[in-house]
Amino acid sequence: MYVIVVGCGKIGYHLTRALLSGGNEVVVIERDGRRAEAAAEEFGSIIIASDGTEPTVLGEAGAKRCDVLISTTGQDATNLVACQVGKSSFHIPRVIAVVTDPDHVPLFKTLGVDVAVSTTELILAHMEEEIAGSGVVHLLPLHGATTSVVSIHVPAGSPAIGRELSGMITPEGTALAVVIGRDGLPRAIGGGLLLEAGDEVIAITPPEKEDELWRAVTGEG
Repeated sequence: MYVIVVGCGKIGYHLTRALLSGGNEVVVIERDGRRAEAAAEEFGSIIIASDGTEPTVLGEAGAKRCDVLISTTGQDATNLVACQVGKSSFHIPRVIAVVTDPDHVPLFKTLGVDVAVSTTELILAHMEEEIAGSGVVHLLPLHGATTSVVSIHVPAGSPAIGRELSGMITPEGTALAVVIGRDGLPRAIGGGLLLEAGDEVIAITPPEKEDELWRAVTGEG
């Protein structure tokens, strides 16, 4: 998958690392010269020191063949414009924006952003689910409200530890996407991948299948 990331602050930096570790082709556009230079020291020539809202810059970054554009700057207006330009000028199939003000989420969706990720709502959701002790943490809604990206923690002592994920039977309408190990690095599903204590399994599921999926992944319940 070819991904353009606009912004290389904390979110953009860690997102880029994860995407590269997952074998994706990535180009990062960062307007701040110092930040771009620091990122280039680690990531090399995939860093473009320029403005990701400019059509010419996105064109030079290969937007015509891009699968996903993700704008991660700390400015909602910048993220909205980058996504709109990517969608309208280059017909990028999927554009994703980080939104700092949750009140802006409906506007982003109305203006054509496929996924608007509210950092405030994510933090609140994590707090609520941690307090409630839920085994399923919601990360990102997909396709309106019909499916979500969720995280399932594999606790120590779980009977699921040592099970091969590629052969796991999951509920209809769900899909396992990737496993994040305790080292923070993603591991692709398949190739005999075995669950380990402390793993986070990232999956796509409709809400009504969450409990069933949790039991399938953890072996509990």
